[in-house]
Amino acid sequence: MRDLLLNNFWWKVTALLLAIVVWLGFQPRDKHLNLFPDAYKATYVRYLVRHPVTIIKPATDQREFKVTPSEVDISLSGDQKILEELKASEVRASVDVVKLNTKTNLLPINVYFPKDADIKRESVSPDRVQVEVLKE
Repeated sequence: MRDLLLNNFWWKVTALLLAIVVWLGFQPRDKHLNLFPDAYKATYVRYLVRHPVTIIKPATDQREFKVTPSEVDISLSGDQKILEELKASEVRASVDVVKLNTKTNLLPINVYFPKDADIKRESVSPDRVQVEVLKE
């Protein structure tokens, strides 16, 4: 019995692997066996260069601010079709100055995009901006 299994062992392994490949190749497309579901999921990256930074503040806040730099580079990843259809106006880079108390501050950039889209923020460059209060 042992001799039956080990005789020409590598030829038998090769034949088994070829049989599996042929079997997978002739499966219908909608019922195709996916052994590695996330391995073939392509990730697409979209870059928004020189995207403007907006300021979030209450309507009653009369202060004027200067943001340096006023534009940032954003990279988003996700499904190619979703990112190609995404308009730059649907993405917002903003800085929150609600709790700002000193004259000059280094604040983080918040990036907002449609919640229903399967999008991930990869990077923002620079990730912080300098916010200066010009007029109290």
